Amino acid sequence: MLVIVITGLPGSGKTIASDVARELGLPVVTMGDVIRDEAVRSGISSSMASVTLRLRGGTRAIAYRTLEKIPKQSNVVVIDGARSIREIEAIEEALSTKVVLIYVVAPWRARFERLLRRGRPDDPKTIEDFLMRDLRELRYGLGDLIARADYILVNESSIEEFREGVRRILTSLISQAK
Repeated sequence: MLVIVITGLPGSGKTIASDVARELGLPVVTMGDVIRDEAVRSGISSSMASVTLRLRGGTRAIAYRTLEKIPKQSNVVVIDGARSIREIEAIEEALSTKVVLIYVVAPWRARFERLLRRGRPDDPKTIEDFLMRDLRELRYGLGDLIARADYILVNESSIEEFREGVRRILTSLISQAK
């Protein structure tokens, strides 16, 4: 099984990369959906759900819940949103395969503006909230993943150029896996 994990700080372009994967016919499982589902179920914010899941279930808890959502018949899957090496290890161990990790980066101002436009309930509304969210994500271990990345995609040009870069990498990975 080919497992492609897309990661990066909030607003970097993970969702767009996942959309490209879907357009190529790949199944995509989003780790953030696990957190948002828990937030709704528990009646708490997504930020609180993220912390609570990890405190109750350990550093691999969100990865384990995400793995339950992977279609069984798939020979390729894209997972959007890993936050730590421990989550990558959990995925690799459970699926007995090496993950191909794509790390998406973008300038902080662009990410902040994207999050303001996106307008999810858990998106920051102030620069202070934005910076605090970045710090929380980095404390989970997101920054360590850049050293483990197989590909680093810089998202600072047009959306079309970024989508083409994602498409190029995914198409190459799919053809190598065949």
